[in-house]
Amino acid sequence: MNLQNYYDTVMELTHGIVVTLDLDGGIIHGNSELEQLSGYHLQELAGRDWFEVFIPRDEREVARRALLESVHDKGVTAFAGRIRAKDGDTVYVNWNLKPLTDSNGEIVSLLCVGQDVTDLVLREKGLLRERFTLVERNKELNCLYSLSQLMGEIHRTLDDLLTRVVELLPAAFQNPEMTYARLRIGHKIYETPGFEESDYMLKSDLVVNDEKRGSLSVAVRNDAARPGFLEDERDLFTTVVQQVVILVSKRETRLAKQELERQLRQSDRLAKIGQFSAGVAHEINEPLANILGFAELALQTPDLPQQVATDLNNIVESSLHAREIIRKLMFFGRQLPPQPAFIDFNDTVEQALRITESGARRSDIEIVREYDRSLPKILADPQHMKQVVVNLVVNAIQAMVDGGTVTIRTIGHESDAYLVVEDTGPGMPPDVLKMIFTPFFTTKDVDKGSGLGLSVIHGIVKAHGGFIQVESSPDGGTRVEVAFPCHLRDPEDEP
Repeated sequence: MNLQNYYDTVMELTHGIVVTLDLDGGIIHGNSELEQLSGYHLQELAGRDWFEVFIPRDEREVARRALLESVHDKGVTAFAGRIRAKDGDTVYVNWNLKPLTDSNGEIVSLLCVGQDVTDLVLREKGLLRERFTLVERNKELNCLYSLSQLMGEIHRTLDDLLTRVVELLPAAFQNPEMTYARLRIGHKIYETPGFEESDYMLKSDLVVNDEKRGSLSVAVRNDAARPGFLEDERDLFTTVVQQVVILVSKRETRLAKQELERQLRQSDRLAKIGQFSAGVAHEINEPLANILGFAELALQTPDLPQQVATDLNNIVESSLHAREIIRKLMFFGRQLPPQPAFIDFNDTVEQALRITESGARRSDIEIVREYDRSLPKILADPQHMKQVVVNLVVNAIQAMVDGGTVTIRTIGHESDAYLVVEDTGPGMPPDVLKMIFTPFFTTKDVDKGSGLGLSVIHGIVKAHGGFIQVESSPDGGTRVEVAFPCHLRDPEDEP
């Protein structure tokens, strides 16, 4: 039998790639399957280095080392590899290698028989990609589901909800342990521990009602296994930004509605109390006037015993005090309508401050004046204006038991005149601040206040078509801002 013919026949009938290599990796012979898969003719391959032709440059040394190791094993060695075809395509092959010996038992060449498994490998890789995509998609859906649940938890504070949103985000990305989130709303920042900016970040502004309110950022560490972002992750981030904007908008709308309802209830309560107070004041005013009048007449009686005179003086003082309270009730109930006149607002404020100066000096309090000299004359009741200034300054003085500073400013802005009273006192906590305009509410001792001062101021300001607002915080002092319209000006001030 012709051995060469026999050898060629076996090579052709073998299913798969058959190639013979010398011990240096040179190609000795191959079959037609090798030609078909590689795109090379056997004449092109004869004598060439297998690794130079078929193995990518960065893998050649590892592959050559594996081949040399298999030469020393006289059995069959199996391993998986890949070759690069002439057109650049990658062909995946499962190899079986067997050393060939001569008549003396010396290894002279290496027989390699391989099976093309490219379709199988690509299918497996496709399944792995699909599995990876499904796993990532599942994490994203879990995040969105948890986020939708948070949107319905109206009993939780906004701080709690935003903290939870930040905590949910990292788990929805490819590298949860190396992914960090930060959410900023106004001056508040919510972030996962260890957050730091990196080369791989998603960042978006949070625009609520056409106003930029903050931002949301997701950062992946530079040394993460997969530091980039999938398209689905970018879509998820965009959705989360939208949900946070909706969450903040809804919560602020809800709070604004609650505040408006509170103000309406307060206004209704004030109106009813005002009506009641005015009625009570009218009923008490006449008998109180009689008591005061008769007590003053009795004091004019000659040769009164000292004790009787003392008692009558106490009756007169108590009656005067009660009359002042009734006067405040009349102010509060708007039963003393304003008697407007064109006044110099700065001069009226100065006259009121003179009344409070002695009390300020006794309490070691400095009164600082900052007047806007460009203010025009305004149409207002001068006595009412003085009442406003005196009450505000006296409140500030009484609040600063250890001394301090009261600053009074007048400011002209467009068609309004502003009065600003600031003190360096202890301030008020939120629960007290929201009650300050409630009639008869006071934090002072019984003999130092009736709880009507700010209620009276509120009534006066409203009667003049203005507004009043108070800003205060514990240990932060108090600022009261009162605005009066000055669209009606003294004709003398017109140019």
